Amino acid sequence: FGSSHSAQVCLKPLAVSPLPETRIDRCTALPVIMPFAPLSERISAAAPPTAERASELASILPPVAGRALEPPRFHETNWKVGQVFTSRDDPDRTQLHWQPPAFVREPPAAQSAEPSSMRSSEVRVEDLPLPANARARGSFARVLWRALTEEQCAALLAQVNAKGFTPALLNVGYGQQQLMPEVRDGHRVIVDSKELADWLLELLRPHLPEELDNGRRLVELNERLRFLCYTPGQSFDAHFDGCYSRPKGHPRAGDSSQITVQLYLHDVPEANGGATTFFPGRASQVWHQPAAGSVLIFTQDLEHEGSILTAGLKYTLRTEVMYSKIQRKWQWP
Repeated sequence: FGSSHSAQVCLKPLAVSPLPETRIDRCTALPVIMPFAPLSERISAAAPPTAERASELASILPPVAGRALEPPRFHETNWKVGQVFTSRDDPDRTQLHWQPPAFVREPPAAQSAEPSSMRSSEVRVEDLPLPANARARGSFARVLWRALTEEQCAALLAQVNAKGFTPALLNVGYGQQQLMPEVRDGHRVIVDSKELADWLLELLRPHLPEELDNGRRLVELNERLRFLCYTPGQSFDAHFDGCYSRPKGHPRAGDSSQITVQLYLHDVPEANGGATTFFPGRASQVWHQPAAGSVLIFTQDLEHEGSILTAGLKYTLRTEVMYSKIQRKWQWP
């Protein structure tokens, strides 16, 4: 997320990289008017907060599952602003083993039948009111309230903090990433977990289109999961999410992402900022404020930003819904 409400972003569209990440496509220099509290400090990904300060930031936020929000653990990197990385560098340490929480071993349907605190209340679905002149046919942004329980959110946070956050890099194309906090300022943990991705797909599938107008069919969620952490002053400038295509040699080569999944792991008070805002700076802008267990799913043709966080922390999980081309058999008369 970018460094201010009115930071101008004007990078040309970039080639799709084997690494599924976000691409900056369009310029924006319009101020976003949101009910933010004044920014009391600014923390950069290049200089993360100390463990003591991270605990202080977590302590001012609402509890999760009846317990204090877990503060982030930052992995020391000593990266320099502007530094470029390739997949061989593996800056996100994706080769490290990561164990998903125990709840993924049971399907969501089984857990929803349990009379326990691990059961999620009935999911409430809300479609955000997108302006007709700012979207294509089939475009949508949909919120699933209480899709996960707070206990499940806390379990995810515990597992991801065991690995530790590193500065969030920007996909600059051709398999390269760059540390550019003036455009994207935050921290992340990247894990490859098909087990968790499959569990999430089962949870979300009733609310996802099985087929799209462009002739593609739902296949799976991308197993590359990005856990994001933002601290005061951090944001992500207005952008379109890049379409990730499975590369040649992959068992599902040609499948591509069409829908973004954003899972919010705790409540962020509206006064703290940190919303996901569509069409920022326009009269028609709409946003979703992070709420524990809520999931935002939206088509990747929608311009949006991660609005600046002014206080506390913001934890989310991001991945994509993958679709394949429908192979139709033509019958000649």
